[in-house]
Amino acid sequence: MKAEHLVGTSIPRFTFDTPTTPGNDFYKLCAGSQPLVMIFLPAFDHPVTREYLTRYLETLPRLRGVRLACVVRSSPRMVAKATKGAEFPFTVICDAPGVLYSYLGVEQARGLLSWSFAAQRIYKAAKEQGYRYDSSAPQLLPLTLVVGHEGKILFTHSGRSQTDLPEDCTAIREIAHEVVHTMAEDQKRAHPHCSDETLTLPDLVGWNDENP
Repeated sequence: MKAEHLVGTSIPRFTFDTPTTPGNDFYKLCAGSQPLVMIFLPAFDHPVTREYLTRYLETLPRLRGVRLACVVRSSPRMVAKATKGAEFPFTVICDAPGVLYSYLGVEQARGLLSWSFAAQRIYKAAKEQGYRYDSSAPQLLPLTLVVGHEGKILFTHSGRSQTDLPEDCTAIREIAHEVVHTMAEDQKRAHPHCSDETLTLPDLVGWNDENP
């Protein structure tokens, strides 16, 4: 499904693994009065992922009234090994098979179509530290969601480049607060509510049964 059609739909209930804890309930993650911002990144060892996770860790005290979950295309074991089992102060969802990425329509771009000046600087710094990459290979583009109770999608932004995502926790907070403020204003004007349609997630339903 294209990301622009997601607003007003709900992500069905599923369980997910973090680097340290398996079988977490997604609806429990969504519960509460604070909106949840979900940011979809490439693999954990990708330079862009490392850059933005570092920024979020460094600016985390600014994340007031909002919760953060970053999704990475890596296994829990790989991330736990890379971090030596350290706990993250925000949720890291490990989705190595890319099930959520496929369902939510996370896009890829090939070669220079995905490159921004910021991405070039990140790759240059990573290359100086020994990172090697194929500049012509398809690259995952980031997706940012604001999610409410029971997985209700309130806002989406599909990145047009590899670095088209919230710069830091200040930007994450501002996005979430603007979404909540806009919803409150819409309710005051008695505009129709978003659709209550709940989609199925065929890639997740029965995932454990089909792939033990």
